[in-house]
Amino acid sequence: MKKTRLTAVVAMAALTWTSVAVAQDVNSPAEHDEMRAVLITGTSSGIGRRMTEVLSENGFFVYAGARKPDDLKRLDAMPNVKSIRLDVTIQSEIDAAVELVKSEGRGLYGLINNAGVSVMGPLIETPEEDVDFLLDVNLMGPYRVTKAFADLIIESKGRIMNVTSIAGIVSGPFGGVYSVSKHGLEAYTDTLAVELAGFGVAVAAVEPGNYKSQILASMVERMKAKGYAPKENSRYGSMLELIPGPLDRSQYKEPDEVAQAALAFLTSDSPKRRYMVVPNRAEAAITIGGAIQELVQLNEDQEYSFNRDELIRMLDEAMARSPSLSVGDSTTDSIHEAARNGDLKEVRRHINAGSNVNEKDPFNGSSPLIIAAVFGRTEVAKALIEAGSDVDQANNDGSTALHVAALFCHTDIVDALLENGADKNVKNNAGSTALDLVSGPFESMKGTYDFLGNILKPLGLELDYDEFRVTRPKIAEMLK
Repeated sequence: MKKTRLTAVVAMAALTWTSVAVAQDVNSPAEHDEMRAVLITGTSSGIGRRMTEVLSENGFFVYAGARKPDDLKRLDAMPNVKSIRLDVTIQSEIDAAVELVKSEGRGLYGLINNAGVSVMGPLIETPEEDVDFLLDVNLMGPYRVTKAFADLIIESKGRIMNVTSIAGIVSGPFGGVYSVSKHGLEAYTDTLAVELAGFGVAVAAVEPGNYKSQILASMVERMKAKGYAPKENSRYGSMLELIPGPLDRSQYKEPDEVAQAALAFLTSDSPKRRYMVVPNRAEAAITIGGAIQELVQLNEDQEYSFNRDELIRMLDEAMARSPSLSVGDSTTDSIHEAARNGDLKEVRRHINAGSNVNEKDPFNGSSPLIIAAVFGRTEVAKALIEAGSDVDQANNDGSTALHVAALFCHTDIVDALLENGADKNVKNNAGSTALDLVSGPFESMKGTYDFLGNILKPLGLELDYDEFRVTRPKIAEMLK
């Protein structure tokens, strides 16, 4: 059987890596005395770049951290922006940045620790030097920069925002080192918030989901520069084959919403502790579901376990303390979500209202039919087919409804797709047909199922491995 590529989207954070150095004076302090100053690390692209644009356009003077001369020059050309060469792993450059900001005379109201890098690989095989590199940037970087600028922030009773990730809340295979750094930054944020509250300083984390950035491209560039090649004895194969979509993450939205969250934090009279910002409801469900799963695990079979009613009461009390939430809020806002939930009535309402049954969701480009096929929603799948869904439409990984229905052993949906002309010969981006996915022994695919189950469980996917062992050969016969 051909080696298959994982067909689920890994919930990785969309952060950019740059480092930081003091550049020439382009805006005199006298011209902007009325503006509050903010320092942002990692501003050459992605989230940091967009934050720089939004804040500088909305009443803030931005000290923008970057490393490369071209990036520094480009940042200096922006109104209300001054570039600072600042590598968050080099203390001398951090100290120089502090002296520059002090010499400008504006003070410093805000600090946004955004600079970050990614490393991808299994925890038991990732080189220690790669772990050290990532933690040095993602965790120790904010520690160093915050410590250095703390006096200025306390003096202004200002605000500090750490850019973490939804990967700091939920973890998945091969992104473990990245998640470790972001989990750590979450803890750092909570402790710092308590320790600085007495000085009038507000601290928050923003947890972005998948947005457009260069973080993967930068990671791959570093891997290739080091002569990366899959280890012959690796248990997992090539990590580069597991990266879904283009390296510039152009399949995702621009990080406008993340930048707006930073603006809200800096301007609100009652800033929040956390700003989870994701491009769609599916990523929100994965993240919130992951947090709930951890709660359940913490509460399970321990001496002081709370029962369901007690947990619900605690949740209601916590929600009541948040003015933006009310108990009982609920919404099904798309045909994609209705398909995932198996809500046939809601799917039919969308169909009758003229919703596009072939619309791709922003998560991984799946149509409602593909989603129904993943989660085994047979009646929903049949209704969508009857309404004219394209049975051969592919998601961002090139997988069709037939691919995923076969992979997850939903026999009735496979049968319905074949009866309505689904093409058995379509190959996904890894060159696999639906038949390829179910032709080999179950054990050869168990790692893939483990991965997908971990990612999609918060959305309601349950995997029955015993059923898969029995059903895979049957589906293979159907596809021959």
